[in-house]
Amino acid sequence: MALIERIHGSYVHTRRVRTLADRLAALLPRGATVLDVGCGDGLLDRLILDARPDLTIRGLEFLVRPDAAIEVTAFDGLTIPYEDGAFDVVMFVDVLHHTDDPRVLLREAARVSRRLVVLKDHTRDGVLAGATLRFMDRVGNARHGVPLPYNYWTRRRWTEAFSSLGLRVERWEKKLGLYPKPADWVFGRELHFVAELSIDHPASETRAPDPWQQAYLRFETPEHEIGKFTQRLRALGAQSWPRDARIIELFCGRGNGLVALERMGFTHLLGADLSPALLSHYRGPAAVHACDCRAIPLADASVDVAIVQGGLHHLDTLPDDLARALAEARRILRPGGRFVAVEPWLTPFLRFVHAMSFSPARRVWGKLDALATMIEHERRTYEQWLARGPLVLDLLARHFDVEQQRTGWGKLTFVGRTGGKP
Repeated sequence: MALIERIHGSYVHTRRVRTLADRLAALLPRGATVLDVGCGDGLLDRLILDARPDLTIRGLEFLVRPDAAIEVTAFDGLTIPYEDGAFDVVMFVDVLHHTDDPRVLLREAARVSRRLVVLKDHTRDGVLAGATLRFMDRVGNARHGVPLPYNYWTRRRWTEAFSSLGLRVERWEKKLGLYPKPADWVFGRELHFVAELSIDHPASETRAPDPWQQAYLRFETPEHEIGKFTQRLRALGAQSWPRDARIIELFCGRGNGLVALERMGFTHLLGADLSPALLSHYRGPAAVHACDCRAIPLADASVDVAIVQGGLHHLDTLPDDLARALAEARRILRPGGRFVAVEPWLTPFLRFVHAMSFSPARRVWGKLDALATMIEHERRTYEQWLARGPLVLDLLARHFDVEQQRTGWGKLTFVGRTGGKP
């Protein structure tokens, strides 16, 4: 068995990984964020990234290997430790047959993914299928300490499970060519498959609309918001930024800031917001991620500019959540990268706006009523933010070298840089 394992490791495994990398790279949407659950050594992901540098891939593993080729987070094997809709794609490659019930992680994947679940696994269909799969599993995984419950399903059982979880099969490939002939006649056959699964979210369609989000949507039209953001970006000096800079807008809401950047000619854009409902309003080329901006699913030093326009004041707790969000923004910024923030600030003008918003004028001016509604539904965090101005400025200065900082007309405008040369 030791000789067979050496042959598998030196030749079969390498060929299999390269072949799978080519197939999976062709399935993943452009600019997608991908979570590879059970990523092992990360070699497969590294090969995918070599072919598809537009992707961002994070690994998740029960047994984290110190020499993994990508960034890997440990988890308990049952619960994916990310928010709903945190990634565009969740991927499993020869993982689910190592679990007692694949539906547990499939259900988690359907929760965490916004768009697709991509799955490579086995089917126990055909002569001696079970025995052949057990042999391959032992040769490939026993030496790594991977659990081997030999839980192989038939294609029918897989499709029944997908249907029960709201996963719709968009593509099913069963002739993968993982092994050279004649080995493929024994170990390939139709024992392997790659499936591309889209996600139905019927529960979200019947959920009552969030009152804050509804007020935000009527506060100003998309065109007005795009115009406001464009004017603001020009005032911040965005016209001088390289048009191929990789820019992420955090707390991007319905994406109108991204549209403003697109119209200014920027070509490498990303967006992130906690609300899939708001993100669903965006129609454009930027890759958008439903995620918590205190845990952004991007690699270290992977963006040139991070922008926040009215998002930090929604954070639940100061100073802890603000410190986490700023540290995360700094983590993903390259050396010399810019952090830009525009947030409400308690100036005399803002006090006047508040007074008008809660006056009888609210009844006759829809924009004032929408603003008042948003304040009512975020009062605790909003007032906490406005009351902690010195703390906010101190945290910004701790995380970034201050390039611009000014207050006026109810706003704080801040531009900071990370250390090092761009």
